[in-house]
Amino acid sequence: MGFFDNFNKNKPSASGSNNLNKSPVSLTKNEELNKKISLRKEIVLDEVKRNNITANVARVVFVLDHSGSMRTMYKDGTVQNVLERIFPMAMCFDDNAELEFFWFDNLYKEFEPVTYQNLDGYVQKVILSQNDHFGTTCYAPVMSAILHKYGKKGKTGIPTFVIFITDGANSDKAAAKEVLTVASHYNIFWKFVGIGKEKFEFLEKLDNLTGRLIDNANFISVNNLSQITDQQLYALLLEEYADWLALCRSHGIPVE
Repeated sequence: MGFFDNFNKNKPSASGSNNLNKSPVSLTKNEELNKKISLRKEIVLDEVKRNNITANVARVVFVLDHSGSMRTMYKDGTVQNVLERIFPMAMCFDDNAELEFFWFDNLYKEFEPVTYQNLDGYVQKVILSQNDHFGTTCYAPVMSAILHKYGKKGKTGIPTFVIFITDGANSDKAAAKEVLTVASHYNIFWKFVGIGKEKFEFLEKLDNLTGRLIDNANFISVNNLSQITDQQLYALLLEEYADWLALCRSHGIPVE
């Protein structure tokens, strides 16, 4: 029985072409937000060129901690601000300018993709309106879900770029290591972002995990996302992505 068969049996859920210079087909109804995301898209493009990133298309998946310690950040606008800064990554890489979105605690939930049409007020209208319980912190369930969903899609050659943000340590370290090891055979790049003053020793271990086919992850720690510039943020997010693409190609993992 393979990994995907095991996943389907025990699923723990709570619920093409060059894109880099494509102009958006539509914008939000918020003019101020339009200006922000347009400027941020240009910064992403500059960073892509500076890093010599040759894969022009990718699915961008935003995975955000939904544990109890994050409750205030969801409700005070912090998460919405972060979402508006991550969305330009999808504007640049995704054919449909859609940002896939998951939250996780000890369970996980996948939401409708973030688009131009729903970006403004997304957190309040789409996430908080469901009144979901804020749980404890487990990485493996949502990582398994992402591997299951995008691993099979990887046969098309379109890579998946996962931006995984958390503010604390998890309780399922062995399971998370196993998922990341299996995922190293697929065209899924994991950018782990630790926010706050936590030491994130486990995420550092994931970054250097042995036994993987290729190095498929990178970890960065940012005390306060609001205190770094957009240029600094995108530089950190794209760090090691070009190296990972090269590793995929040298090991026969398809990436466009």
